[in-house]
Amino acid sequence: MAGKVKNLLNRDGRYFSRIVVPRELRPFLDNKTELREALGPDRRAALARHATALAGLQAQIAVAERKAKIARGERITPGRYPLPVDQIALRNYNERLSFDDLLRNSGPRWTSVGIDDLHVALLRDGIAGKLNDAALERLVGERIDRYRSLGNTTVVNGSDEWRTLARALCMSELEALARVAERDEGDFAGKPENPMLAKAVEVDEIAADVSEAEFNNLTFEAVIQEKERLTGMGLGGNEKSASTLEKYRQTVHDFEHHRRSKKVASVTLEEGEAWRNAMLEAGKLSRKTIRDKLAAIRAILTWGQEQCRGKLFPAIPKGTPFDYLELPVAEVKDSADRTYTLEQARKVLEAARAEVARPNFRWIPWLLAHSGMRVGEALQLERADVVELEGNWFMHIRVGDGRTTKTRKGRKVPIHQALVAEGFIEWIKERPAGKLFPGTFQDQRLREWIKEGPLKDVDNAPPPNHGFRHLFEDALFGGVSNKAALYITGRSSGSSADDYGGSDVKLLELANQMRNVRHFL
Repeated sequence: MAGKVKNLLNRDGRYFSRIVVPRELRPFLDNKTELREALGPDRRAALARHATALAGLQAQIAVAERKAKIARGERITPGRYPLPVDQIALRNYNERLSFDDLLRNSGPRWTSVGIDDLHVALLRDGIAGKLNDAALERLVGERIDRYRSLGNTTVVNGSDEWRTLARALCMSELEALARVAERDEGDFAGKPENPMLAKAVEVDEIAADVSEAEFNNLTFEAVIQEKERLTGMGLGGNEKSASTLEKYRQTVHDFEHHRRSKKVASVTLEEGEAWRNAMLEAGKLSRKTIRDKLAAIRAILTWGQEQCRGKLFPAIPKGTPFDYLELPVAEVKDSADRTYTLEQARKVLEAARAEVARPNFRWIPWLLAHSGMRVGEALQLERADVVELEGNWFMHIRVGDGRTTKTRKGRKVPIHQALVAEGFIEWIKERPAGKLFPGTFQDQRLREWIKEGPLKDVDNAPPPNHGFRHLFEDALFGGVSNKAALYITGRSSGSSADDYGGSDVKLLELANQMRNVRHFL
């Protein structure tokens, strides 16, 4: 009978690496009581993968420990989960080759840099044990310090363990240089010849073959398309709007351009950090925009992980590398900067009166100013959506049949007396059945008309969606209850009570409160 292996779990013929999460760390790991990584049904392959998988789980525990210490205000100590010497050597080898790829992608100058024969000779002497501790420290001391700070080793300078790791890193460095020399000749298929490193690579390849091979070619676009397909069937959460998906795709394009790869499975935390830092250092985007871009990539990675049943990133079955990515703190901006002044609003409304032949420009600014609706909601209105109840007029902002709102909920908004006095109801009565305004809900022509027309002399004028909507919400302070204000503007309070009611009595009370909202002209 095979001996019991620590932290290796067998459940119904399938193997897992498993670690129990200490109670005090559970709040920092989504309240999980244990961490697992699937190793597959084959015991031999599972045993081959176990050490690496266990190190990944221990790394998650280490991250949680750091977060817990920060929360308690304690001094942070480097991680405490060492890797075997051969795995540290393999990590160093892979990092060196990744750095070589980065240099080659940066331009042709790198290929003209030769390999230092003296450095090679020192590495050979280091492997043979001919160098003293001081010479080894100069040669690979920084690499040892790196893995010590990462928590992969606790070796003490000058000890037998330290020299063993130093010699292994010398071997790793020499093997990496051999691959660099082969690459200079166009050969990128080389593999380590040293038995220890070759064995570590074999174990790593078995792990990849067991759990990741089928997902290695998955792209960001494929994940997005699958998300669209699932949500279209009512699965996988709410449908994303076309504008949101367009923003996600643009963000994906930027991220792919930065990392020079479209493949999702190879995304790392380090790539996320490098992209974030590059955007922050460039200074072209606000911290909020950078935060939104990182959040979009994290969302897509989460979709992919769910679609692959946790196998896309097997070391984090219920998460992604970006879960550990620190997002920049967004600047707090004055909402007044995104709101039209009364003077600006009046200029737009007066200019709209002259646009008799163009209904979008004639009426949508007035609708936004006196209802708080969004441009996309106004562009979806139809003749049948304007209804009367006991002398009060309402606009039914619907959801379904290709129409949507930001909260995915419909509402009936009282028509402000200013719109009635302006002749909106008479205009409606003359319209044929169907849409009131041409164009899709993503139409940007209104924004361009305002920017190039009534507000052409205003630098950085707010877009109409924000400019009028925020102004109308300010006007609701004139005597409209908070609950009514949330309903009229289509905002969610987060309460289940949002879905209650909807009778004629509610509409009449909303119409009474709308009479308290001021006119802007």
